[in-house]
Amino acid sequence: MSTCRRFCFSLSIISLFGLISCGPDSVSRSSKEANPVCSEIDCLSTATWKMTLQGRSFPDKTKLVINNETILNECLMKQKYSVDRSTSPESIKLESFFIPKRGELSIAIYDMGSDCTQDSEFISEKDVQFDAVKTAEGQEILINI
Repeated sequence: MSTCRRFCFSLSIISLFGLISCGPDSVSRSSKEANPVCSEIDCLSTATWKMTLQGRSFPDKTKLVINNETILNECLMKQKYSVDRSTSPESIKLESFFIPKRGELSIAIYDMGSDCTQDSEFISEKDVQFDAVKTAEGQEILINI
């Protein structure tokens, strides 16, 4: 047998062993482990938040701080989130936001004043409670402060 034929034969054998080791059983087993069916909020990486104030409206120029990170500042241009003032009660919807841990959620809302020269605390709460509900769009975190 020539060298070229030996090489091609060896390559065929190696390819065959590679296909056998990656057969359907190993593929389906690993894909099941990587993509488990998730029905609980704790196993998700993100969810939509809907935040409302109980019996109050958001300030005209709102700054929202969650766990010491500014999420919304209406005094700055091009914000990802906004206060929905057309609904009753007013709300803030945060789409594809992180999943909070119970007992580790702090929320502060600041009134920046109509001319954005103030920075007065409107609401500040630690260990904020929330409800996780399943909606048609997926899991939603409901926060009523």
